[in-house]
Amino acid sequence: MHQRSLLPGILLIFLFVANLVPVWADTPAVSSAFPQTQGKAVLLMDAHSGRVLYKKNEHQRMSPASVTKIMTGLLVVENGELNRVVEVSEKAAATPESAVWLEAGEKLTRGQLLYALMLNSANDASVALAESVAGSEEAFVDLMNLRARELRMKDTHFSNPHGLEAGDHYTSAYDLALVSREAMKHETLRKVVATKTYHIPWADNDYQRLLINKNRLLWRYDDAVGIKTGYTKQAGNCAVGAAKRGSLTLIAISLNSPTVYPDLQAMFDYGFANYTLHTIKDADQLSVEVPVLNGKVKMVQAVPKFALKVAATAEEASQTSYTVHIDDNLTAPVLEGQAVGVCTIHVGGKEVSSVELVASTSAAEKPSLFTRFKAAALTFIKYTLITFVVIFCCLYMIRIVNLRRRRKKRRMHRA
Repeated sequence: MHQRSLLPGILLIFLFVANLVPVWADTPAVSSAFPQTQGKAVLLMDAHSGRVLYKKNEHQRMSPASVTKIMTGLLVVENGELNRVVEVSEKAAATPESAVWLEAGEKLTRGQLLYALMLNSANDASVALAESVAGSEEAFVDLMNLRARELRMKDTHFSNPHGLEAGDHYTSAYDLALVSREAMKHETLRKVVATKTYHIPWADNDYQRLLINKNRLLWRYDDAVGIKTGYTKQAGNCAVGAAKRGSLTLIAISLNSPTVYPDLQAMFDYGFANYTLHTIKDADQLSVEVPVLNGKVKMVQAVPKFALKVAATAEEASQTSYTVHIDDNLTAPVLEGQAVGVCTIHVGGKEVSSVELVASTSAAEKPSLFTRFKAAALTFIKYTLITFVVIFCCLYMIRIVNLRRRRKKRRMHRA
């Protein structure tokens, strides 16, 4: 075994013990009608519908620290190939602060680095993954901002994949809920963020790296299933948590809070005590016809992308409804699975969520006028030629028959 400093191992053990020891200052506040929270920005969301159940300063732009890595992890999983081997660059190995002490030239898989990213909040792993997915950290940041726009994260801009303080690097509690909701749709990422401890190889050592999830919520809240924490001096303590009880999954965010875990626990307790997941319409029970312009067919069938469900109180359950809005200018070609409208979910007459309508059938584009004229002309010529040939053959046969009759008459006359 190579002689190497024992400091990394000691630090990992210390972190593991710290996760298990209760923090008395974090005792949750006494429950009330609404959760008692101290975060500068907080939010509680129903993960299925996206309905916001509790909020404060949810659109305020704030420094996100390492919860930035939720977007990083999402892009890694969406890119796939988690078994691909990544060779750690000098830049990645030199990334400061929270790390798993990667060394330049060391080789690990994307999957192993993903665990390091989401459990140990490893900044060196974030850069290694960014370079693997996009070729460079800068190109990966461009992908992060593009994905943020796709998710309609209006108060977000990323400058790096790890969350170290940088100019023009910010997000909001609401935007973090959007990206977390998308991230938790992926089974692989759900498994990673719910993992408490994990081992990955350590080059030139006879032992492996022990990864310990920094998200203490996994130890402190029975229903917790993720997702990510962060801290910098400017951002303060930040956390995005997810918890599942029965069919209801909740996402809670607290940014810049002195009591970040009690904030999450109070919001979860409030959500589970007051809301259940109410089914308005199953996806296979709703189908609508959407007109298609310039298509070979006049209509395509459309269905909701997933079931119309929403977190609602017992009183609200009878006040839930939905409206269907279709694309009035849908033009062929239309592909199966293409968004063609939206179902808006209402609770008590107020819009709280929406579900995309997607085409369950396809529609090819109708040929252009010139193409149709050309096809019609060719068809006319084709059938005209066929008719001419048939008539010619008939006349020819009649002529042959007449000639034979004449010859027969001549023979009879001579005889």
